[in-house]
Amino acid sequence: MRIPVSYWLAGLCIAWLLPGLVGHAPWKGPDAETFAHLLAARQHADWLMPDNNGAPPLYLWLAQALGVLFSPLLPLHDGARLASGVFVGTSLWLMALTARRFYGSQSMWPAVLVLMGSMGLLVPAHETNPYTAQLAAMSLFAYGMARMLTQPLTGGGLAGVGLAGLFFSGAWLAALCLASALFLLPLLFPSWRTSARVGGSWFALIGALALGGVWLMTVHAHQPERLADWWEHVALGHLVFSAGEKTKYNPLYFINALSWFAWPAWPLAGWAVYRLKRGGWDSVKLWMPLGVFAVALAALSLHTGAEQLQSIILLPPLALLAGAGLGELRRGAANALLWFAFMVFSFFALLFWAYWVAFDLGWPAQMARRLAKLGMESQGLRPFALALGLLVTSAWVGWLMWLKKQPRSPLRPILVWNAGAAFLWCLLLALFMRPLDARLSYAQVGQEIKLKVPPGNCVATKGLSTIYEQLLAYHSGLNFKSGNDKSCDWLLVQHKAHRMDAPGPGWVMRWEGGRPKERNERFFLYQQEQ
Repeated sequence: MRIPVSYWLAGLCIAWLLPGLVGHAPWKGPDAETFAHLLAARQHADWLMPDNNGAPPLYLWLAQALGVLFSPLLPLHDGARLASGVFVGTSLWLMALTARRFYGSQSMWPAVLVLMGSMGLLVPAHETNPYTAQLAAMSLFAYGMARMLTQPLTGGGLAGVGLAGLFFSGAWLAALCLASALFLLPLLFPSWRTSARVGGSWFALIGALALGGVWLMTVHAHQPERLADWWEHVALGHLVFSAGEKTKYNPLYFINALSWFAWPAWPLAGWAVYRLKRGGWDSVKLWMPLGVFAVALAALSLHTGAEQLQSIILLPPLALLAGAGLGELRRGAANALLWFAFMVFSFFALLFWAYWVAFDLGWPAQMARRLAKLGMESQGLRPFALALGLLVTSAWVGWLMWLKKQPRSPLRPILVWNAGAAFLWCLLLALFMRPLDARLSYAQVGQEIKLKVPPGNCVATKGLSTIYEQLLAYHSGLNFKSGNDKSCDWLLVQHKAHRMDAPGPGWVMRWEGGRPKERNERFFLYQQEQ
């Protein structure tokens, strides 16, 4: 029995999405920071506004729910990380539905594969990252807009939920700009000048205001000071209009970031715009995704202190356009993308294997020393990692052999790109999951502290940020008290130097450590002499 192509493509999506979601402690960066926010919210039982620094509540709500739901099977950090898989998987599903409504069923899988293959999405999709909630919210808004073409009220309701999702996931300015743009549509495009579609726009706005307003009023009723502080320092504090004179601002920051973050979506989207503009700029197939992209880009460009991950809300409209243009891509360009994908991913696969040989076998010595400087000390041959790496590589080679026998298809270039990305990610995890976990997580540091402090003792902290305090308390199981609490006989101090004087008379250093080869992040554990 021949397996339908859609099943193979769904399997490719699963092979890309699932590996790396579980099986390791939170790694330094957004993975550890977001999980620390979750731990703080659990500690204080504060789910209304989990973090004053603007950590989006939507992601933390789902992460907490999944962490509790899977607690019998998975540790909390793995269960919480599944929230990223849910949000990204939902985004891929919504992308398929949206592309089918705009461009027909032949554009469903191209749009999904382009979104999945965007370079900037690979790492955030596999870590505890709140920006994945923004991706899902923008995908839902785009789908709602597509539904408004034939079912204005249903589409308006979905678009309104998408706008509320953007607000709850931290992209409040993008939500505001997109909501405002809905009422410019009848002025700009004759196809939108119907009472049903204008009514759908109003329904979207009412739904978004209702959902967002309930949360704002609830927070104001219970925590008015925190809401005011969030609005002043987080919401408005990062806008170019309220930034100080010394704040660095680059209006082209996100244009530059998209050059790699949205590769290969942006060149394919550019080709689609060139092809679709023949139908006129009033064509809904062109202006809908292009308008969403332009408004979201304008909203992002009003932020100061921008970071590349904010570009994630630009991926759904670009993927929609790219999916429409992929089918009409000229053979020369398609072959160029295919061979570029094959050469890039094959080169990095060879590089990963070379570093595996250096890590496990110690040859070549120069590469082994380079890994050691990065804190990845060789422990000898690891047969399981070798077997898993060979299995992943064999699957990649077998898939290429199978694809070579298939008839030519417009999907082939983006298929090779996505399969290559999935292969490289799986190979990295197969060969280096445990060394990376030891290098990037704080689990080992927490366990070392636990061995020094007797059970039942509290540990005061000095110089530790909330993130480090929460992570080390989680991994050690000890009771940490910030602010150099006098009731504790143990004191943990963070300092950049490798040596430091005792914090005061009577304190004796019992342990010093940190993540392997981390120079600017040292921890010192002291005990109060009796």
